[in-house]
Amino acid sequence: MKRQLFFGSLWIGTSLFAQAYAGSLTLKGSDTLAPYMEDAIRASALDTNLVYQGGGSSLGESALINEEQHLAPMSRAFKPEQLQKAAAAGIQIVEHVIGLDGVGVFVNKSNSTVSLTLDQLKKIYSCEISNWSAVGGQDKAIVAYRRDDASGTTDTFKSLLGLASFGSCVQVLNDTAAIADLTAKEAAAVGYSGLSAIRDGNRELPLARTADAQAYAPSPANIRSFDYPLARRLYIYEAVGTLTEGEQTLLSNIRDRSFSDPILTKHDFFTLD
Repeated sequence: MKRQLFFGSLWIGTSLFAQAYAGSLTLKGSDTLAPYMEDAIRASALDTNLVYQGGGSSLGESALINEEQHLAPMSRAFKPEQLQKAAAAGIQIVEHVIGLDGVGVFVNKSNSTVSLTLDQLKKIYSCEISNWSAVGGQDKAIVAYRRDDASGTTDTFKSLLGLASFGSCVQVLNDTAAIADLTAKEAAAVGYSGLSAIRDGNRELPLARTADAQAYAPSPANIRSFDYPLARRLYIYEAVGTLTEGEQTLLSNIRDRSFSDPILTKHDFFTLD
């Protein structure tokens, strides 16, 4: 699936970096997609050409606009204002949807909370709800963790919750692995992340859109139907006409479902159908 994302008369031409890139190229982008991208690069035999750095979807978005790289793996859609910047710079951006994921809300397996509504989750992350007993759990102070502001997962989480800003009680962690580890170890912890953060010691909470609605777990069927309230698409963005040989090979492979789908499922993502 792809769609053209450029602005008619603002399209000027291809990037100055259309020539082949000598040496290895570091790709910034979604941390959520890091395991997938690393495997895709290895399976494409591009280890000496491309290195996946991650760092967050916002970094990949900016690097594409700044012509530091020509592919950007992202766990959220390109922001409209960033598309306008790209168009003004003469960069034609094309979006490829490569799979599906859910933003999981992880708690320790010892937590007795059954499910949360989006409003309860929003109040936890704005620090209006500070004890698990307020949402059906044990009498323990909530320890809330979040990803950093460069994370596409953070953008998706805030957007879907309608959360303007995080409360001062929320602690920042830099990657998915940290969310996974702390929710698996700490009895009162809660954290959001891509679904690859599941561990032996934690579990995903089912979520309901409202108090009167059914709560859905992030299962494959609920992700594909978007019944799970924090379901999302996964993307790779292309700056048309600028890709290095290695980037072009990688993109062609990623767009090949027979190549990409097994890697997606290996890392707990979901295929498009």
